Amino acid sequence: MAELMNKIITRRDLENRLAYPTHSLWAFPLLSEGQTSIRFDARDTLGKVWNLKLSTRTQGYPKPAITGEWLSLVQEKGLGVGDRIVLTREVDEDDEVSYEIRTERKIFNVWACVH
Repeated sequence: MAELMNKIITRRDLENRLAYPTHSLWAFPLLSEGQTSIRFDARDTLGKVWNLKLSTRTQGYPKPAITGEWLSLVQEKGLGVGDRIVLTREVDEDDEVSYEIRTERKIFNVWACVH
């Protein structure tokens, strides 16, 4: 399992889109082949599947960001500034790729998993 993102959520992430690290774009090969966006499903710790969209700019710095059902996930999980989001990627023995998204609430400078 590869950890693609382990990020403390900012106000901007909560209001519009989740900034995605450029160094983890390797996990979405179609983006390096010229595509500027890709949809993918990520399963949370309760088994709910979230349909997310990763997009990059067409010119200059790619500035990757996740949209799709991101804001619905934020609302359902009750996420706030300072909480943590972890996105992982796993490839099984049949070369099938799956993604898992985990949210953690910041409680007194300690993060607790949010179901």
